[in-house]
Amino acid sequence: MALIAACGTHPGQIRTVNQDSVLALVRERDLGVAIGLFIVADGMGGHQAGEVASRLAVDTIKDNLDWMLTQNDAEATILSPSPDSAEDKPVSNDYMKERLQLAVEDANRVIYEYAKEHPDDAGNLGCTVTCAMVYGNKAFIANVGDSRAYRWRQGEVTRLTEDHSYVWHLVSEGYIGEEEIFDHPQRNVVTRALGNQPQVKVDVAHRKLELGDRLLLCSDGMWEMIRDPYEIASILEIKPLEKAVNQLIDTANGYGGYDNIGIVVVELQSKD
Repeated sequence: MALIAACGTHPGQIRTVNQDSVLALVRERDLGVAIGLFIVADGMGGHQAGEVASRLAVDTIKDNLDWMLTQNDAEATILSPSPDSAEDKPVSNDYMKERLQLAVEDANRVIYEYAKEHPDDAGNLGCTVTCAMVYGNKAFIANVGDSRAYRWRQGEVTRLTEDHSYVWHLVSEGYIGEEEIFDHPQRNVVTRALGNQPQVKVDVAHRKLELGDRLLLCSDGMWEMIRDPYEIASILEIKPLEKAVNQLIDTANGYGGYDNIGIVVVELQSKD
């Protein structure tokens, strides 16, 4: 199995500073199976604090997990020896989820400590993050805040993450409908973010992928503008991936581009 990926960011049509940071890193292991790390971080804070926070998040998560992308397969005892097998390896999956969670928690620590050390520059320093590690047909996804992950499969998109926001809490409790979040006066209030507190709760999930599946990681600057899942699905059909990323950015800007836009798109392919 092979992975291909593309990513992009844009400041949008209103803001002059781009506080979104992205990463798409794919490497091939000794056995010819690709492994990848993908991150979208959406910074928050005055001046350039959000830009610093999102970059710290991406760099810290990458530093924590880079060894898993580079070690030889003979040394990779924690990974399934047959990652494209139909059988899951519970211990391996749990370990991967744990490592991803710890990496995000470490990013929270780094940002929080940076804010304490730079009180004059930090403002309300923080960021949201969605990241994924993909190994064979297994995707391990972690998120904090309202950046999202979607899976595109055979023309349909499924959301894989739940927002940590005040409006999504209202949706989950049945107080408002999902379509009402876009116009709610408190739609930008997140209930979890990296860097605001010494510890943070990280949601981590495991999903199996099929050949041809695409993963979309995005900041709220994209999904708040492109609200129709059918439109997202239609754009995700575009090839190559770079064109799909550019079209998502152009479409979000076309609908107003009220915020920075950060996007990563990943596809699982056959090596043939």
